[in-house]
Amino acid sequence: MKAPQWTTEKIKSGFERFNSEYGRLPSATEVDSTPYLPSSRWIQIKYGGLEKLRIALGFKDSHFGKGVFRSQIAYRVNRRGRATELELEENLKNIFGEVFVHTERIFGERKYRVDFYVYSPDGNFGIDIFYPDNMRTLQSSVNIKNNKYLSFQEDLFLVVANESISQVQIDAYVLSKTRVLPMNIKLVSLRMLYSIVKSRQAYPNPLKIGQ
Repeated sequence: MKAPQWTTEKIKSGFERFNSEYGRLPSATEVDSTPYLPSSRWIQIKYGGLEKLRIALGFKDSHFGKGVFRSQIAYRVNRRGRATELELEENLKNIFGEVFVHTERIFGERKYRVDFYVYSPDGNFGIDIFYPDNMRTLQSSVNIKNNKYLSFQEDLFLVVANESISQVQIDAYVLSKTRVLPMNIKLVSLRMLYSIVKSRQAYPNPLKIGQ
């Protein structure tokens, strides 16, 4: 439990510490998970919200939903997500063979694309990998993807590339959902995905047959 005695000076010191560690100010979700800061609820009651607190503490860019903060988050997420996606593509090809891993395969009448479609003797499957910045953005992304993949009939893995979000957190979120994911869709961490795909069989590489 967080200590109840929070002075403006102590909170500002905590913000500055977070900024020195991560290169930016914390979001509401990050405030709640940072032991040297009060809860976002306490901030709402005391200051009227996180944005007003940032202004009161003298930070120029106070709103995370717009301006420089939104741009920095988008850039960071897109950069890390793309790097992880490329690494996953290479690993999938090493496991299943290049000819059995299709990138951005089209499916459905609306011609949606799945990031990867893999052919395996144990059953073909799709992968959609994304990099949510936190649990809140994870939840909104999953809701969007749930609608996108309604017509996808084979196994599909929605892969959370942000390694700071654990499988335990993911499982807890899935259990709490009022709108249950379809049976063929699994929400997994990147680490969990590798554990799953390594247990699946691969077809013989046709490029090596007869060599």
